[in-house]
This record gives sequence, C-alpha cells and structure tokens, in this order.
Amino acid sequence: MRDKLLFISAENPYPQDSGGKLRTGNILNIVLTKYDVDLLTYPSSRKEQTREALPSLTVHEVERTINYRRAILRSLYKWRNCSYMSHVDVDMKEKITELCSRHAYSHVFISHSLLGCCIDIVRRTLPDSVIITDAHNFESGLSAQLASRKRGIAKVLYSLNARWTRRDEGKLMDKTTLLLATSEEDATAFKALSASQSHKVHVIPNFIRLNDYRAKTVLSKERWIILPGNMNYFPNINAALYFYRHVYPLVKAKVPDIKWYIVGRDVHPDVAALALQDSSIVITGYVDSVADYIRKAQVVIAPLQEGSGTRLKILEAWALKTPVVSSSKGAEGLLYEHSGNIMIADDHVTFADSVTLLLQDHARGVGLAARAYETLLANYETEKVKDKLLSLV
Repeated sequence: MRDKLLFISAENPYPQDSGGKLRTGNILNIVLTKYDVDLLTYPSSRKEQTREALPSLTVHEVERTINYRRAILRSLYKWRNCSYMSHVDVDMKEKITELCSRHAYSHVFISHSLLGCCIDIVRRTLPDSVIITDAHNFESGLSAQLASRKRGIAKVLYSLNARWTRRDEGKLMDKTTLLLATSEEDATAFKALSASQSHKVHVIPNFIRLNDYRAKTVLSKERWIILPGNMNYFPNINAALYFYRHVYPLVKAKVPDIKWYIVGRDVHPDVAALALQDSSIVITGYVDSVADYIRKAQVVIAPLQEGSGTRLKILEAWALKTPVVSSSKGAEGLLYEHSGNIMIADDHVTFADSVTLLLQDHARGVGLAARAYETLLANYETEKVKDKLLSLV
C-alpha cells in the first residue's frame, strides 16, 4: 500500500487554463506516480470542465469565502500579502486539521509560497511531516515591481505588501522542509533571505507533458501574432499595453494585413479596450484550447517588462513549434540563445523588427522553432524533470 500525501493548492488545477495551473497540475501528475494524494483546493470556476478520474487522487473542495476586497482589509491588520492566496487559512484551516487528524501524512505539498500560513496548521497536528513548498514565483519581488508602478495611497499599500511578503518568505524558509523554485534567479533570491536555510532550495523548472500538445491534424499558419496568458495578471496586462503602444504600430506599418490575438482568461478592462481601438486586434477571453491558436500563429510574443519564474506559454509555443519573440525578462530562467531558439528584444524597435522578420521569412521561423523544440525536449519535458522531483518529494 502506498503512502498518502496531502496536496494543498488555492488554485484548482482543473481545467489547466493558466500557467500556474499547468505547473500545479503537471507536478501533481508526477507526485501521483509515487503517492495516493488528497488534494485540498477551491472548486473549479468552470464546472463544465471534467477531470480524468484517478483512483489514486481524492479531491476535497472548500468554498472560498475570502474575496479580494476582504483580503486587502484583512492584510492591513494581519500585515500579510493582500492576495486571497495568502488568506487560505480562513477557508481551509478546519479541513486541513480534519485531514491531518485522520491521516498520518508523511509528506505535505503546498503549492505556492503565499500558502505558507498553512504550515503552522499542519504542524500543530503533524509536527514531524515533511513539508514541500512549491514557490511558483518570488512574490516579494513581484510585489515590489507592482509597487513601483503605483502612485499615492496605492503605492504605499503595495510597498507595504512587498515588505510583508518578504518577511513571510523569510519565515517560510525557516518553516518548510524543502522549497522548490522555478528558476535559478528565483532560487538565488530565496537563498539570499536565509543563508542558514539555503540548502532547502531546489530548482524544479516549469515543464510540460509533450503528449498534451500533439496535433491530430496539421493546421496551416496564419498571419497572426499571439499574446497568450491570464489577462488579469499585471505583468501580462502591462506587456499587452506596451506592445500596443510602442511595437504594434511599427509591425502594422510593414505587415498591414496582420492580426493580433490576445488569448487568455479574466481579461482586464484596459486590455479589452484595445480591440475597440483597433479592429485587427482580437480579444478571445477564455478558450478551451490556447494551443489551437498558438499552433496556427506565425509568432508568439512575450514582451514582459516584469515578473519572475519562467514562462510556461513560451514552453507551450516551443512544444507547438511556433517561434517566439520575447524580452529578456520574458525569457528569464529559460535556456535560450538569441536567434538560435528564440528572438530576444528589449527595445520597441528591435522587438518590432524581430516580429516583422518572422512574419516575412517563414523559413527563418521554422528553423527557430525547430531548435526551440529540441531545447524543450532536452530540458523542459516531464521525463527530464520527473526523477529529480521524485527524489525530493
């Protein structure tokens, strides 16, 4: 009989329609090869999506009572990050205690550094369990980046948010048994918080299951640019606005019949407004398969100016053999070579020239995508990550 593991995630990984959910779901699939898993999470926002029935996986869902407004108010007297993820103790405390009392979990997996508040709840019942925290991002760095773009009271709030998050990341380093980071850059940032605990940090890069991206039919490429991602995530919002204001007009001047698709859920109003200003821009909102859009596009763009971790959408583009133009920040944490497996551009003119080149030179794009695919196979496919992850968990 296999050991049982408790897997706690604020974000239900089903359906896998965002980068965070992809990482959570892909790690969960590997963990299921070793453990019977109790997954504690919130209900999926899309009930029509069904997950594959797995005898080794039992899903426990608790209703979310904390909303973003309440989370902000609670953060002010708890001195905690304002994201609802950092307040899951409100909704999950009772269920965590119940499950830990019923099962002597040897291992507990916490999916996201902002769920560090759950560790104390687990420890009260299971003081000797091994706790693995998957950080996803270096959140205090993200909060500081967001604060730098704010003004007035908002700037003060988000600056405090960054300070509280950094303090809690330091506590997390003390309390967790292991901490998984998605990139060497994030790992270095976590290690700098506590030299005495730096041995706990290990890099598990974002990765994908290649079988999920195999096409049943071959689709012809369209004259499309694709920006994929959750469009309520501030680095993606800012990337879309930057590309629209500074890069897209230069591309359209040389390729007037271009279409730009912004593909992702939870579209922010500032992003939605772009389609009203330019008929060549298509805002899809949530779609069942982002892969179908990426597969048909000639170029995927990642013009990010901020963020942390590594971009799963770039890995998806590599899996689908669609060339990518990215900023250095967008490709951070990935193994890349400019003009080898990706085009890197950090100013708007170079970015526009790179996109235009790939739109006009199909053979160049094919070669770039082929080399990116080989990079993916060698470093970011499930089988390349599985053994290391299972050795830690």
